[in-house]
Amino acid sequence: MKNETKGIAPLIIAIVVIVVAAGVGVGVFVATRGGTGGGGGGGGGDIGSATNLSFDVTYAGQSVSYKVKDIGSTNMKIRVGMTVSGYDMIYIMDGAAQTVWVYTAGAWMDMSSTFADTWGTYDTMFSGYQTDLAGVTGTTWTSPDGSVTISNISTATIPDSEFTHG
Repeated sequence: MKNETKGIAPLIIAIVVIVVAAGVGVGVFVATRGGTGGGGGGGGGDIGSATNLSFDVTYAGQSVSYKVKDIGSTNMKIRVGMTVSGYDMIYIMDGAAQTVWVYTAGAWMDMSSTFADTWGTYDTMFSGYQTDLAGVTGTTWTSPDGSVTISNISTATIPDSEFTHG
């Protein structure tokens, strides 16, 4: 029984990660629609046509780090990092391989059975981010109502090693 419980806990945490990450993403997506926000210094690059995009989002007390590579292609890869209930969590999706991996409680778990649903959510969300951030020339963006801050915006090439598990 103890081994079964130990295996279930990371699965429950992984499901929480998916819900939290999607919730923060949708919250930011909704909060940023139609606004121009404010830019910070530095140069985020041409975000509107970027094929690589990394940034940190702070919304409703939750901070989430996003890295996206090969945006708009069938090879698109997404990495989401956060801390939930004291656990560092990493969530990796690979569009070409159609895989989903979640790191939590010190272990990687294959959650590829959720690929279709989670890919649909994240693909839509990141298209929205790219559109909303298209006019930003700095490395920081704040929503018009001040509820969302997107910082450390970069269009630099992201190494493939950021999208591997294990």
